[in-house]
Parts: sequence; structure tokens; C-alpha cells
Amino acid sequence: MKQLLTKQSLRQLALLELLWSNEWLTIAEIVKKIGGVEKTIRTDIKQLNEIIEPLKIETSVKYGVFLSKDLGVSKSYVYSLFLQKSVECQMLEMIFINPMMKRGELCDQLFISETQLNRLHNKMNILMKKYEIKITNDLKLIGHEKNIRKLFSSLFYEKYLSPDLLFKTEEFQLIDTVLDIFYKQNKEKMVMDDQHHFLLSKMRMRLWVAAYRCKSSSFFKQEEDYFNYSMITGDRELNKRWQAVFGIELSEEVLFNLFEYFHAPFKLNERCLQLGTSQSILQTRLENLILEVSYEFKIKCQNKTALLQAVMWRIFRTIGPTHILNNVEEDFVCELMNDRQDIVLNLKAKFSEIYDDLTVHSLDKKNMIYQSIYTLVSQWSEFRSEIRKPTIKIHAALLLDAPAGHLKMLKEEIEYHFRNTYEVDILLPIAQNSVNQLKHYDCVLTNGFNTGDLGDVKIIGVPNYFGEEFVKKLHHFLINKKEELHVFRKNILI
Repeated sequence: MKQLLTKQSLRQLALLELLWSNEWLTIAEIVKKIGGVEKTIRTDIKQLNEIIEPLKIETSVKYGVFLSKDLGVSKSYVYSLFLQKSVECQMLEMIFINPMMKRGELCDQLFISETQLNRLHNKMNILMKKYEIKITNDLKLIGHEKNIRKLFSSLFYEKYLSPDLLFKTEEFQLIDTVLDIFYKQNKEKMVMDDQHHFLLSKMRMRLWVAAYRCKSSSFFKQEEDYFNYSMITGDRELNKRWQAVFGIELSEEVLFNLFEYFHAPFKLNERCLQLGTSQSILQTRLENLILEVSYEFKIKCQNKTALLQAVMWRIFRTIGPTHILNNVEEDFVCELMNDRQDIVLNLKAKFSEIYDDLTVHSLDKKNMIYQSIYTLVSQWSEFRSEIRKPTIKIHAALLLDAPAGHLKMLKEEIEYHFRNTYEVDILLPIAQNSVNQLKHYDCVLTNGFNTGDLGDVKIIGVPNYFGEEFVKKLHHFLINKKEELHVFRKNILI
């Protein structure tokens, strides 16, 4: 839902994302990648430096533009900054927290006119229409209740990063208490392989959002409940405190609504049927994919049952507004694409075929594919080991005036540090002057080599010790080789 931001914010976010994943870039290169004109980019840089502290965009006449990062700052922080300054997000937050707010009050709080509010109102409704959510004229949130809760859980999670920045102290303490009791009483019923249960901050946010929806009389219809809440309902002091803080009782109906998210693994077949398939059909398709991957790479899947369940649980949870700006799974797949484009493209095609006949929005289907690849790689250790294998081998000749023991040490250091991407040969003194022999290598690592034309063989001047300078030069050469391979593959695909 990046369209939540203004055009200016979208352009500035694109600029930051580009700088985050690159070193120095010229203004011309930036314009080529994200559009706009040089004057606009320079203005964006100046404005961004006023809001992204402790990060800073450095500029150089010689080198261009560079984002100086802080070790304690994650990419998520960048996204939170944009959501915090977005008037659209402020509007949604105010409507959610205070469902009785009048239009005039909202204008005063946002420092905007009635005309501006009308434009924002229309924009939000257009964006949320695909999720079957609507803001009424009297500023009430109506529509698909599950998507409403997903949208606001995602919005607040990405905007504040930590629940204690949004919750009141009493709310935070109560939610933690209720969560703790729930886990203790239902430990045996919990599906422990469901990794979503480990996302504590998201769990807290979901409960908080669910509590506020119940407070505004927006409930899920109570169905079969798989969990026991007697320890919560029987705690009078806890119920008294909850009533005072949230203004609602901890009844069975409210507790079902608070923990409805946890029922997903128990409703797989029901969700499959809603999307035009069955659990058995989908499971068979996914199992066949795992078998194909096992056969192709000659690896085993030791935890096939758990892996199948994890993929299925997560694809259904991916449906709907599960992120605003920060799509972690998509970022993961894009990074994987840089190293193993062949594997990722193959997986995308296979999952696309599996989900092709499901009745879901195209955007949801894309996110299901990202989530599936993410789950497959992160939870299948044998497959992950296969992916880690170097895609290219660099054959290097080590040619230094140094004792044999010293050369052997450098060879081992290089091959260990680069996970055997570099295959290093120590050349005997008698072979050092053989130009024809050197032409068989990708590069020559030397501290004083001087010879005739070696064609495409790269001469890399290195010191006698394995230090930062050595690593940087070898890493730079490796990156260039990968870029050449990436361009080659891209041309083949085209």
C-alpha cells in the first residue's frame, strides 16, 4: 500500500531505498533509475537530511551521492519515518482510535481544511476498496473485518516499530498479562511449528487492534473455539483492570475475537474451499514441488510434513493488507534473486502454477509466491545449503615473493573467507614468467607482477597479508564477476 504516501514521499522513499542498497551513485544514475529531474533529486536530498537522522545522505562533486548508515538503524526505521510524517496515516490512526470523532475535530487535529479532508477521505476509500474496507461519511470503518484488523495491525507495527511507543502503559501491561496466561493454558493446543507465534510485537499489536475493534462493537461471529480461556475469565482482578482500561469485559466473545488469529492452522481446509480448492489438492501440489526440488538438487527434505504445513499456513495469512511499506518476504526474495536468479525464477514459476486457479487478487497471489519461497528457503536447511553454494568459481593465481608457508596461509585464508568461491593456485617460481599459463586464470594476485598482455585476466595488486585492503579488492572483483553473469543470464532470458 505504498500509494498511501504522497507522490513526493513515494519519490523520496524510492531514493532512500536505492541508496540503501548501493554505494556511491551519481545524480544522473539516480534520475535514470527512479525518474524525475536532477534539480528535484537535489531538493529531495536536502529535505531528507532534515528527517532521517541519525542517517545522512552525503554528496560529493567527484563521486555523487551516498547514504551514510548508522549501525543501530535498520531499514524498517526508514519506513517508519515516512509513515510517521504521512497525514494519511495520521487520519487513519485517529479514526481507528476514536471512532466517535467528528469531521470538524479531525480537520482541527490534522490542521487541514474540510476540502483537504474530503480529498484524503476519497483517496483512502479508493486504496482500501480492493480489501473491501470503507470509511463512511461519519468516519466509521466498515467492511471486511479481518482485513480491517490486518490493515491497522500492519500500519501501527510499521509506523511505531515497538508497541510501547503506541500503547498506553496500562494497555501494554494488560495485553502482556493476557497473552502470557493464554500461552500457559493452551500450550498443548498451540501449533508450535507455526513461526508466527514467535512474533511477539506483532502479537501484541494484533491483540491491541482487536481490543479496540471490540470496543467499537465490531466483532467476528463466534464459531468453534479451540482454546480455553478459564484462567483469564476466572481472574477477577485482571477482568476489573481490563474493563477500566479498555472499557469492555473479557467475555468469551471478546476473548474469541482477541485470539481469532490463532485459529488459522485449524481452518486450513475451510480457507482452501473458500479459494476454490481443497486442502488435499493444495497439499499434493506443494508436496510434488518439494519432491521436484529434492530430485533436481539431489537433496533430502528431513522435515517435509512441517514444511508443508508452514507453507500452507503462511500463504493464507499473506492474503490481505499484511504490510504497508515493508514487505520483508519480497525483500528476501529480491536479495536471493541477486545471487541465485536461476533458482528463484524457477520457484516463482512453479508456485505461480500451483496458485494459478485460486480466487484471490493478483497482488495477494504475488505475495503468496514471495511468502512461499521465503518459507521454503528459511525452513528447509538442505535446500538452503544448496543455495549457498557459489554460483561462480574464480580461478586465481597467487604470485608473491614470500615463503611457501606464507603463501599457503594466504591461499587458505582467501578460500575460507570467500567460501571457496575463489580457487587459488600457488605458482612455483619457475612458472611465474609463463604468460600462456597465466592466461588460464581469471585473475592474478600479486605484489609486483609485470608482464605482457594477459587478455581478460585481471591483475590484482595485493599486500603480503590478508587484511581489509585485500578483502575489498577480492570482493570487488567477485561482485563484478557476478554482475557479468547476471547480465549474461538476463540476455539469455530476454
